[in-house]
Amino acid sequence: MAAHALPQDATLSAAETPYSIVAPNLISKYERTFYYRGISGDPPELLWRSDFETTPYPTPPPRARFFRVPTKTAHGVFGTLLNAVWDTVGAQILAALKARGLQHSALKTARFSSVASDGNGEETETFGPIVVWIAVRPHTTTAAAVRDATPAILRILADAQITGVVVEWYEGTVVRLVGGAPPLMRVPYTSNATFGLNHPFNAGLGIPIARESDDAQGTVTFLFKEVRTSGGDPSERILALTNKHVVSADPSTDYELDEANPQHILRAENEMDLRHGKNALEWQIEDNATLRAFRERIDADWRDTKGWRFGIVDWAPRVSSVSADGRSYTRDIATICVDREKLKNFKGNVIDLGNQYTSIQLEDLFWPDAAALVRRRKNFPFINLQLPIRRALPRHVLNPDGTNDQSENGDSPLQSDVSMVGKYGGATKLTLGRYSGMEAFICNELGEESREVVVYNYRKASGDFANYGDSGSLVFTGDGDAVAVLHSGMPRGGHNHVSYGTPVWWVMEQVRARYPFAEFCGIDYA
Repeated sequence: MAAHALPQDATLSAAETPYSIVAPNLISKYERTFYYRGISGDPPELLWRSDFETTPYPTPPPRARFFRVPTKTAHGVFGTLLNAVWDTVGAQILAALKARGLQHSALKTARFSSVASDGNGEETETFGPIVVWIAVRPHTTTAAAVRDATPAILRILADAQITGVVVEWYEGTVVRLVGGAPPLMRVPYTSNATFGLNHPFNAGLGIPIARESDDAQGTVTFLFKEVRTSGGDPSERILALTNKHVVSADPSTDYELDEANPQHILRAENEMDLRHGKNALEWQIEDNATLRAFRERIDADWRDTKGWRFGIVDWAPRVSSVSADGRSYTRDIATICVDREKLKNFKGNVIDLGNQYTSIQLEDLFWPDAAALVRRRKNFPFINLQLPIRRALPRHVLNPDGTNDQSENGDSPLQSDVSMVGKYGGATKLTLGRYSGMEAFICNELGEESREVVVYNYRKASGDFANYGDSGSLVFTGDGDAVAVLHSGMPRGGHNHVSYGTPVWWVMEQVRARYPFAEFCGIDYA
């Protein structure tokens, strides 16, 4: 853990220090700045926390020039009493916020681990309590207002017999993470010389796409076959799913295919991908005929921008919050009718995990719990670092509300299997993160409220789980279970500490309503 210089603030007077509490703040500059250190490259500042008076934040000793600030990681919450009542309690907390005129961006849960040094080079990781984590819209309230609202939230929790929970507040805004042609190549086996080098050009999921009109970029979630039209006529169309805000500059309008004036979507032309694919070859290419042929193919097929045309938009309903069974989810989806020539090598919805990690490293990342890893190795899903997407996780698995069969630390057995997730996005490529275990209640800038799947960054050294250009990415487990369609985050200073998505099981229901004979190419849907 690196030592960091202590924060300086030009607005402080000579008598004040970074550890002073300066009105209208209720917490020192030092604690506000460093409290969430580690959850992203530029974490949000703490506004208030309910245990401020009982749990002091560690500060440097007097006259210390450098101090090893603890590093935090956000984890999900599983198998607790709060999981069982979160639907009810979350709604009551939202009502309490609105009654006090507080404008929330997100209401979610987390549990933070903190790594600190003992001064002798040894580091220890400790877990804190469950946190009800509230983001309020920036510049809409004060620290005093959220402090005064905190007791009401604690009473709601107490009435539900939930104790030992801390309420923490910060400012943040939910932001969308948008950002005759050669066919996409086959996903290569690990023994192939092009393994890990042709990812920008193959038919694995995570395909980066862009609007032809203005080059705004996103990512393909998965592909499906129409099989039959809604009228029952045979259809050979293959469609790709992504976000509405990826294909449309105006997400507030409905769109259906206009054959006279189609909206073209491109396979995103990324000069960095081209350079990476070529530069990575140079040092090993001279004596390898396969790699020489691969480079020549890139030069020949992927320079003409018309070659990047991927398909045309078929259906893109306006972005909205749609109610289902008493819950509202974000409908931010669109379908693209893909040029069949592009999909000559498409064999199914498979994640090409690339060469960033070995299989052993991915095992350790997806299943850090030894017992879970032993179970998985009996039927390990990775085949040549290709991960078939096998099913959409149903809601009762994504949000388990039972408290039976807990381990000694209160974790559910499901935590080891579902809490670690991955995604392959057009911008940040393969990343891993931590699923929160409970849905978040979010509110966008238009005041539309919805439930969302929440993913936190894996750890500080791993970087952001998602960022601009990753919209539409499929969030999946190491077992090949589809979790969510990513659409938003809370970026700050070029980094993003939390990502939001719509559950895939619900998205597939919306797709099936539009395309009643849809076949999801290997993804089980019930």
